[in-house]
Amino acid sequence: MAWRPAAVNKASNKTHVLRQPKSSSSSSSPTLQILAFETAKCMVRLVALYKSLSDDEFLKFRKDVMKSPGVATLNSDDETYLCGLACREMLENLDQAASVVSLLGKKCIDRELNKFDIAYHNMKQGIVDAQHLDFNSKRVGKIIEQMEKYSSYTSLLYASLVDLEEMEISERKMKKWKRNGTNRNNVNYFNEEISLRRKQIAQFRKISLWNQTYDKIIGLMARIVCVLFVRICTIFEPFDTTLPCITNSRYPMRRLYNPSPKSNEDKGSVFRLSAFTNTDKLITKNKNIEGNARGNYRMLIHSAPENTVGAAGLALRYANVIIMAETYFYSTSTTTMSKGAREYMFEMLPMNLKQTLRGKLKSHWCKDAEAREGQQGLAQRWKVALEEILGWLAPMARDTLRWQQERNLEQRNLDAKPAVLMLQTLYFSDLEKTEAAIVEILVGLSCICGYENRRKKGGV
Repeated sequence: MAWRPAAVNKASNKTHVLRQPKSSSSSSSPTLQILAFETAKCMVRLVALYKSLSDDEFLKFRKDVMKSPGVATLNSDDETYLCGLACREMLENLDQAASVVSLLGKKCIDRELNKFDIAYHNMKQGIVDAQHLDFNSKRVGKIIEQMEKYSSYTSLLYASLVDLEEMEISERKMKKWKRNGTNRNNVNYFNEEISLRRKQIAQFRKISLWNQTYDKIIGLMARIVCVLFVRICTIFEPFDTTLPCITNSRYPMRRLYNPSPKSNEDKGSVFRLSAFTNTDKLITKNKNIEGNARGNYRMLIHSAPENTVGAAGLALRYANVIIMAETYFYSTSTTTMSKGAREYMFEMLPMNLKQTLRGKLKSHWCKDAEAREGQQGLAQRWKVALEEILGWLAPMARDTLRWQQERNLEQRNLDAKPAVLMLQTLYFSDLEKTEAAIVEILVGLSCICGYENRRKKGGV
């Protein structure tokens, strides 16, 4: 049964459900085929977002991520601000996925799936019946399991196709060698291998997204997009006044830091737009309809305040410097930090930080020349200090690199684990505090390295 668009009565400005259509046309819907890979990427993005919004992950976010020493020291300890950042990033991720679903929906036979962009736009204005969109329902859980299986098989198909392409190149070479008298046993063995790989690909095509219809798959993804939007509004509404305040008509809105009661199960097997945009059943209080109607959230990465590392365009550079410093600090011997490595790290710094570092190092060199004795104790104190700083700074640097990597590898990455949020990175970190910490680390490393070199030469 296909889902039908809601008809709008212009006089009353209400949405009414049209009668159910005749038998579904999904059987005549074309299959995804080559677009299976693009669909799988979108699917993985939705599954990862779903996992990020689970009860356990939200508790972890509030108890661990937001209160981590690095985030509190460099970014903020304001819960409302940090939740607002997380909400905006998740909405941006959902918007991107919804755009793909809308585009693929245009290829569906079902007319409602053709109009998913309108449905999503209406949801962002608060026109949503939340009783059909329970995040914790068994129906939603089964859809997520289906999506994980499809994306996993599609990933295997992609990898097999890449392998086959390489094997076919080798096959052409072997045909040349065969004509030149190459060992026939090797050629026959290779032919068996390539034949087996082609059979595997045929099987993966059957069970992956490649052989699934647009209507079936886009219908599943459209439902999850709506479920995720309601979930985001439900848990982040207390921290973001621009979100619709959605209350389920069967269960009152509940804060995520309390366990969810057992939800009503959605028995329907088909997603109908009218079920989720019926204003006759709607229970929603939109506090800023005008703002939501625009539906355009600024890209979070471009909204970092002027005094942050991200606004200065230094997040990735500083993250690499910090990781390099951590690597040398925890190496078996700091003497492994060559002059070339120190110069490389120094050249990665902007001019103002180079000048600050030179001044700090000059000050420490002067003190070092005045008092050679007690260097062992000084080096030990530096080790303790650097271990403490790196303990909260290095995780943020790693998360910065991972955040960027997750986006750079998005074309190939089909791992649906919860993603790193930008608030965990250096993008929103206070520039002055971050640079002070980096200078402290580099000065400390220099002092430790100098002491180790002198000790090795017998000078201490």
